[in-house]
Amino acid sequence: MPTAQIDLFQLSPLPMWIFDVNTFAFLAVNPAAVQFYGYEHETFLQMTLQDIEGPRVQTKLGKEIKLHRKQCGGIVYTHVIPNSLRFQEKDAKLVMIYDYTESLENEKRMEESAQRFNTVSKATSDTIWDYRIGSQEILWNRGIKGIFGHKDIVGDTTSFEWWNEQVHPEDRQRVMDKKIQTQLEGSNRWEDEYRFRCGDGTYRHVCDRGFIVFDEKGKPVRIIGAMEDITKRKEYIRAIETQNKKFKEIAWIQSHMVRAPLARILALVDLIRLDSPDDDYEIMLDYLSSSAKELNSVIVNIADKSPVT
Repeated sequence: MPTAQIDLFQLSPLPMWIFDVNTFAFLAVNPAAVQFYGYEHETFLQMTLQDIEGPRVQTKLGKEIKLHRKQCGGIVYTHVIPNSLRFQEKDAKLVMIYDYTESLENEKRMEESAQRFNTVSKATSDTIWDYRIGSQEILWNRGIKGIFGHKDIVGDTTSFEWWNEQVHPEDRQRVMDKKIQTQLEGSNRWEDEYRFRCGDGTYRHVCDRGFIVFDEKGKPVRIIGAMEDITKRKEYIRAIETQNKKFKEIAWIQSHMVRAPLARILALVDLIRLDSPDDDYEIMLDYLSSSAKELNSVIVNIADKSPVT
């Protein structure tokens, strides 16, 4: 190797080595490789590629990843870039190593998070959403398509602005003001009810609950929530309120219509008592008066217990 290439090899911040393609023995290793793998330089040169290299792994990163063993026994995921060359009069390969361990661990965490997200989605009838404030994107579960009919969403992801446009115009400003106020107050929970537009243009009543995640500086960075369709509940409550109103009107009419002639009976009883001193007649009037008063009490009790709005 020319001197300039040797210098690049030795000074490279990336682990590099040269191995014999026939025996797989290491012919040269740079200081970065010694530091990364933990083997002494002399130990490295007594080893072969098989002493370090494990099976290959194909990942979603689109690169072929190889498992390498460190001196401490730890396993790292690496992507190697080989180049053929002649070194010490031998057919050899110069290899540059990129450490993909952290990237693969992040990929694994993302997959596990997605699995948990999908599992929760299957276990609930709510529409689950994950709002990333920095990117202004919302990830939805399948409820946004199955419950609300937005089947044109690509990749289960929309913008925050898209969600805002689906909120009923009469509710939009109130909902936004409450959400912003919740974040400003530093609360980690947000909840509101509003009307949400479906894919067919109709609106459904929803109860939306979110958990706000803040960073170490107290800045909101993410909101995870669930949107529940409460349209039937709202319709049921509205029907009960309407029925209660009718009951109240009926009770008022009945009580007043019955009490009017009853009041006249009571008045007539008083007049008859004044004009008829006969003892038997007086007893009959007492019975009639007490019965009328008892009926009046029953009507008043019914009116008091009638459903009200």
